[in-house]
Amino acid sequence: MQQDLPVSEIVFTAFDFETTGLTPGVDRIVEFGGVTFKGTQILRTFERLVNPGFPISEQAAVISGITNAMVASEPPIAGVLPEFMEFAADTVLIAHNAPFDLAFLRAALLEHGMGDVRNSIIDTQELAKRAFPRQKSYSLQNLIAFLKIPPNNAHRAADDAIMCMRLFLACVESMSFMGDLTLGEVLT
Repeated sequence: MQQDLPVSEIVFTAFDFETTGLTPGVDRIVEFGGVTFKGTQILRTFERLVNPGFPISEQAAVISGITNAMVASEPPIAGVLPEFMEFAADTVLIAHNAPFDLAFLRAALLEHGMGDVRNSIIDTQELAKRAFPRQKSYSLQNLIAFLKIPPNNAHRAADDAIMCMRLFLACVESMSFMGDLTLGEVLT
């Protein structure tokens, strides 16, 4: 994608995953969430639970609210991963603390022989550091509170993806005092 294109002309997909734990390649994705948008217009959303193939730890269940019973009859990741990659195809990906979610996505893609992520990627945590310097915390929930963006259900993938989209738009607005930003100016 051309880095000199204005942000307002680009289709983005903000995404988030809930997982069985914190270790990619060992732990697994249990929920996919995504929102594809251009400007402030939401084009489509994606929200799917998956059965990780082994029990969700109690600690992970407490954080996300996703229980083993909730995923027992859901499809395995092999059935949802291609759908998610098609959903996000030809868009610029956005995630908060992107290395975490990307590590899980890359591990799942590798495990299922699907290659690697080819999309450009923006990390809203890094972008927020440029747009809103000197914050005490750059967690998604703290930034949402700082910006007075009405919160959704934290630690559910689709809700966090929407919050990530709203944070991205707030960063772009804060940084665009000199005119429309280009993709190259927001890539992290």
